Amino acid sequence: MPRYRYLASPVRGGEHREMIIEADTSQEALSKLRSCGMTPIRYLGEEGEETGWKALFRRKKVDGYEFTSQLAPLLAANIPLERALAIMVESSTDADMKELTNSLRQGLHEGKKFSDLIRSCGSIFPGFYANLIETGEETGCLPEVVEELRRFMAESKELKDFIISSSIYPMVVLFITLLVVILMFTIFIPRFAAIFADMGREQPASMEFLMSMSTIMTHACWLVPCLLTVLYQGLRLRYGAAQLKEWKSILLCRLPVFGPILIAIEIGRFIRTMSIMISNHVDIIKTVRISEKVIVNQTIRRSFDPLEPKLRSGEKLSAALAGNPFLPAGLAAKVRVGEESGAVGPMLTRCAEYIEEGTRRKIKRLLSLFEPVVIVFLALMVLVVVVSIFMAIMEINQIE
Repeated sequence: MPRYRYLASPVRGGEHREMIIEADTSQEALSKLRSCGMTPIRYLGEEGEETGWKALFRRKKVDGYEFTSQLAPLLAANIPLERALAIMVESSTDADMKELTNSLRQGLHEGKKFSDLIRSCGSIFPGFYANLIETGEETGCLPEVVEELRRFMAESKELKDFIISSSIYPMVVLFITLLVVILMFTIFIPRFAAIFADMGREQPASMEFLMSMSTIMTHACWLVPCLLTVLYQGLRLRYGAAQLKEWKSILLCRLPVFGPILIAIEIGRFIRTMSIMISNHVDIIKTVRISEKVIVNQTIRRSFDPLEPKLRSGEKLSAALAGNPFLPAGLAAKVRVGEESGAVGPMLTRCAEYIEEGTRRKIKRLLSLFEPVVIVFLALMVLVVVVSIFMAIMEINQIE
């Protein structure tokens, strides 16, 4: 269960102090905090989680996928968990990995549950990781659960690596294009315009246009970031960070090209998590509650809020999922078929694979389109500069 950190103050007065609340959701954590007679002042993030600039530039010391990849085959070979961790310590060449594995092994010697030890590792593992491990401990199928986690993390890593590798060339092209445009308008054009000043002649209309663009681009390098920062801070003070985050999530979902890709990634992660938990016989209510946590976008996550009440009222999963605006058409019908055949888990797995494969195609198509768009943009900018300079040279010849 996540542990939320708050800077809080007693209701009846007193010094501020940091409070750690264990709860399923942030709303439940706030409720527990207030019931303790404390007033929340600032949210400090989940325990083990860094926020702000530190979180932006922080690099994980241990790769959770690498740890799971080493643990899964050992448990599949019917090696006890403690012995499997000992083997990992002996064979590991990475100091951080060895330290983590050794601490987990030491915790087992102290009588702690493996799921609690994983939960204390912070952001090294996904949020649902410890819950699935706990399910494996309770049902006696820990090797199967760890293998499912390994497969899930491998597919997530493959999608992330695909996006990064596919974006390298377009980003390089975009960077070079922006660099060329900035150099043209901030260095080349002002020096060419200086020729007219040295000749004591009035600048032609084409050169005045280029100089206006050069002035805008020169000042925009520092003025635009400053204005955006002031605008953001003003909106944050006026409406609060939570409201800005809400608007951001709505905007991302409504973007014409990137919005559907973002939705597909979030829904694919949600369906994949549900498939893993249902395949390992996790209670459906707990499955939905944990699966919702893997959704980052607040707007998409909120669309699944009615799911748990519907299931508690006796509706089947397929009926509860029907009508969600973010789910692909036909997914509820496929889940219904899985319910009728008693194979909901495998059906959700196939649905997740279909969504993820479609997401890869969309990303590849978008990146393939992005390259010629950037090249055409660069060509148009160069054409505008060349034509404007040519017209200026022609006007000089007419004057002479």
